[in-house]
Amino acid sequence: MKKWILNLLQIVIIIFFTLLGQFIVSFFNLNIPESIVGLVLLLISLHMGWIKLDWVEAGSAFLFSEMLLFFIPAIVGIMNYPWLIGTKGILVLLAVIVGTTLAMVTTGIVSKTLLKLKAVKH
Repeated sequence: MKKWILNLLQIVIIIFFTLLGQFIVSFFNLNIPESIVGLVLLLISLHMGWIKLDWVEAGSAFLFSEMLLFFIPAIVGIMNYPWLIGTKGILVLLAVIVGTTLAMVTTGIVSKTLLKLKAVKH
């Protein structure tokens, strides 16, 4: 029971940053997704030490583990486009796989380079 309450409180903190991002985007009339602004604010707060990682770690791990539930409506929406299951669908799938692979490889190379730079710096 205590674990669920802790997770809920941590999710509330994450939602607070999302709502703060929504407020900032609407107030300044920005063309940036509100959730991205909220996550950047959370990242800055974590980096500056205003928010401790322990305050959001378990809640974010729970949300991440249940992420598939957030994609079910999108997957069901594919049923409205039967052409995605045919030849064009294979091309779309290939594009998604290639794009995902490139993003993962690029992220890995950048992370490895940054870790090397950090090691050289120390």
